[in-house]
Amino acid sequence: MRRFVTPLPRPWATHRLLCLPYAGGGTVGFRSWARKLPSDVELRVFCYPGREYRYGETIRGGWQGLIADCADAVTTEVRTPYLLYGHSMGALAAYDLALTLEAAGGPAPERLVLSGHVAPQHVTGTRSAALAAGSDTELANSLRGAGGAAAEVLDDPDLRSMAVDLLRMDMAAYSQYRHDPQRRLLAGLHVMTGRDEITSQHEDWGEATDGTATFETLPGGHFFTPRVWSSLPRRMPLSVGPELVGTTAG
Repeated sequence: MRRFVTPLPRPWATHRLLCLPYAGGGTVGFRSWARKLPSDVELRVFCYPGREYRYGETIRGGWQGLIADCADAVTTEVRTPYLLYGHSMGALAAYDLALTLEAAGGPAPERLVLSGHVAPQHVTGTRSAALAAGSDTELANSLRGAGGAAAEVLDDPDLRSMAVDLLRMDMAAYSQYRHDPQRRLLAGLHVMTGRDEITSQHEDWGEATDGTATFETLPGGHFFTPRVWSSLPRRMPLSVGPELVGTTAG
């Protein structure tokens, strides 16, 4: 069973954009990106356990199990070169996945694009652990406040229950992340942050890599604005490679 969804297969593609969704999210929020990418770039979106065609699966082995699942999928399903993108929890997962692949000599990304997350050295797991242990109402409010689920999902009792269960499972795994300062990326980073949520902790990603780190501030909050979110595929530094230059402001 393939774990990467390919909304618009492009077997002739010379590059790929791999996306890791945010906590509680699936592949749907990224599928429309496929037609916004250059014709020689193929979009692949990782499907976390428990949703879509992986419904009924659970995240086995906590955070490390999730990263191992991602790494196995990249190794068996993806051809290089590729750019790796992650938003929110997906940003931390992309970072840890890249470290894992680099350490194993596997098919590592040429560059990472990360958004909506503080630098890994600032992650304590306290908030995610609290959410994982919280009530259904607290998790639903978190989804609504962050914009992580559509209003029609949260207004439907059955759909809301499913969304809350997924977020709880993701947060339980997310809370297990522990930063190791001895592990540093070789790949460069491009970090995008919403103007309404940026802090100094978002600006410390450069300390996590031996490669280049570039930064871009965009309008909006955690999910930017709807217009900015839909424009992200066109903002990806898709000319992957060591000479890639990112944007410092937006």
